Amino acid sequence: MCEPPFSADCELCKRLMVTTDGHIKRSPNPAHDSQVATNKKEYLPGEPRIQLDDPAMGAYLEEELATPELNQLSPHLWLVAKQDSAHISSLTHQKVRGREIIITEQPRLHLVWYNDRVFIKPLPKYLLSRAFWDFYLVSPHSSLEKSLQKELREAALGFLRSYSYLVRRRSDFDLAMDESHRLLPKKTTYSGFIKLIKSLETIDDHMVSPRYHYGELRLSRLNFWIKVFNFRFAYQKIEGQYSLYFARFYGPILFLFGVLSVILSAMQVIFAVLPLINDSDASWLDFAKLSRTFSIMTLFVVATVIIFFLLAFMSLASRETIYALNDLYHNRRSTQTKTEA
Repeated sequence: MCEPPFSADCELCKRLMVTTDGHIKRSPNPAHDSQVATNKKEYLPGEPRIQLDDPAMGAYLEEELATPELNQLSPHLWLVAKQDSAHISSLTHQKVRGREIIITEQPRLHLVWYNDRVFIKPLPKYLLSRAFWDFYLVSPHSSLEKSLQKELREAALGFLRSYSYLVRRRSDFDLAMDESHRLLPKKTTYSGFIKLIKSLETIDDHMVSPRYHYGELRLSRLNFWIKVFNFRFAYQKIEGQYSLYFARFYGPILFLFGVLSVILSAMQVIFAVLPLINDSDASWLDFAKLSRTFSIMTLFVVATVIIFFLLAFMSLASRETIYALNDLYHNRRSTQTKTEA
């Protein structure tokens, strides 16, 4: 992409400008003396610690936008999520699904969800500035290395595009502006934001980083597949204490012990009543036969329950696998068709 994703008319942050000699600086504030204003605020909008001429600007933007782990894992992300960059629920639908919106400043956690939580990174003010895109992410004279500039541009495009799915209606915008988890900069208007995201509709998957070829990602699956492909213990730890980590296994372990206890008890009853059944004169013959029958039925019920759970798990897993493989096939075929065209 050779130009910013939106025009100067659509930008929501007008605090930056590119001078005629190719430098970037703060725009003069009409309410104050322009010279005083620019001297005081030569920093990235919303980030007072980062000066516009900071030599570590590249490292800062990489930390704020890049997702190298997910880009590396992207060939296998079809095992984690639906292969659709638009597979992102709006903010109101996140609430409908019972998810709490958790603010994160880590781009690697943006749109990652776990049980009743979804992690969302707020939209930085500087990404809404046309001058920022012109100077840092598009210009061939940028102070950033070319490879890093390309990586950051693709990451920023994907990140910015994700907000066109998160905020689709006025109710989504109201949630995004809520003080409890402000996702958009202050003083952002609904009409201005809609005007901005309409200009993002032309951003295709080939323009964004591999991570943003997908939408929401399930953390439990990420934690599982990161062990397989990247040989790491977890993508993101949820439990901060070992007691909480091992507490997850208490239920399944107790269930297993309960099943084994029932099986062993039933087998003990069967063997205990065999002598009584073989003894035709035993006064407890009928009860012994009933006990044996009940024990055998107990084993049958336990076996049926176990088989049912196994079949249900295999059915769900196979259905998702078939769906993912079918999606993968159609996506690759579509990409091949576009390439040939």
